[in-house]
Amino acid sequence: MSAARIVVVGDLLLDVDLWGPSQRAAPDGGNPIVDVTSESARAGGAGLVATLLRADGHEVRLVAAMGADASADRLRALIGDLDLIAAPSGAPTPVKTRLRAGDTTVARIDTGCAAPPPPTVTADQLAALEDADAIVVADYGRGMTADAGIRSALAARVEQLPIVWDPHPRGTAPVRGVAIATPNRSEATGFTGTADVVRAARALLDEWEPQAVAITLGADGVLLHDESAHRLPTRAVDVADGCGAGDRFASALAAALAAGAPVKAAVGRAMEATGEFLAAGGVSALRSPSPQSDPNTSRKERL
Repeated sequence: MSAARIVVVGDLLLDVDLWGPSQRAAPDGGNPIVDVTSESARAGGAGLVATLLRADGHEVRLVAAMGADASADRLRALIGDLDLIAAPSGAPTPVKTRLRAGDTTVARIDTGCAAPPPPTVTADQLAALEDADAIVVADYGRGMTADAGIRSALAARVEQLPIVWDPHPRGTAPVRGVAIATPNRSEATGFTGTADVVRAARALLDEWEPQAVAITLGADGVLLHDESAHRLPTRAVDVADGCGAGDRFASALAAALAAGAPVKAAVGRAMEATGEFLAAGGVSALRSPSPQSDPNTSRKERL
C-alpha cells in the first residue's frame, strides 16, 4: 500500500506501564504485590493512532490539545518528530498507568482524566484538515471533537475524502456523512440501548448518518453495515493484551480507504492489520523504556 497523507484529530493521552513479577500477596488483604522492575510509556489515544500510521510509512499530522506539565513534556518526547499541530488544553495531561505482572494487568491508575474545559482550537489546526488523503477522528471524550470549528471543518471535508470516526462514550456524535464510524460492541450497545449489534448498527446509521458503521466485536470479528449488514469473521489470535486494538483498526481502515479500497475490502484489511498487531504483542511491543528503567533488565524478565 502506498504512503498516504493522513490527519489524525482527537485527544492525547499518556499511557504508562509498570512491569514486574508478582510472587506473593499482601498480608493486609491478600492483594498481589508486584515488584516493579521496569517502566515504559507511549503516546495514547490520538497519539497512538498517529504513531501507528507513521510506523506504517504514512505522512501523518496530529491535531490535538496539549497540556503544559511534565506529562505533556514526556508525551512530546514520545511523539518525537511527528508533525504535531497542538493547541493549549487548559487541563492536566491525562495519564493512564497500568500495573502489570507478566501478561496480567493487576490495576489501572488514572490521573488527570476528569472532564477538561473545552480546548482552544487554532487556525493552524483547522488549516491542517485541508490537505489530506484521509482523516481519522480519535475521540477520547476530552472535547476536541465538540469544538464547533473542528466540526465545521470536518463537515466540509466529508464529500472530498474518507473520514474514519472512532467514537467514545463521553465524546460527541460524528459529523453527518463521514465514511465510517467504528464503535466497539460495548460502545454501540451503550449508544443505542440494544444488545443486538445489527439493530445497534442500524440505529447508529439513522442517528449519526455516516455512510457505514463497523462495530468491532473482538474475537467475533466485525459487523459492517452500509446498505446492508455483513458479519466479517476474524482469524483467531491468542491475545494477552487487547489494548490498542481499536486504534489499530481505525488507523489501518483509514489507510486502506485513502488508497481507494471499497469499504468492505478496507474493513477486511483493517481486520488483518489488527490481528497482526495483536499477534505481535499489541501495545506491549511498542514500549519505550523510561529513563528510570533498568537497562540490564532483559525482555524475558520484563514480561
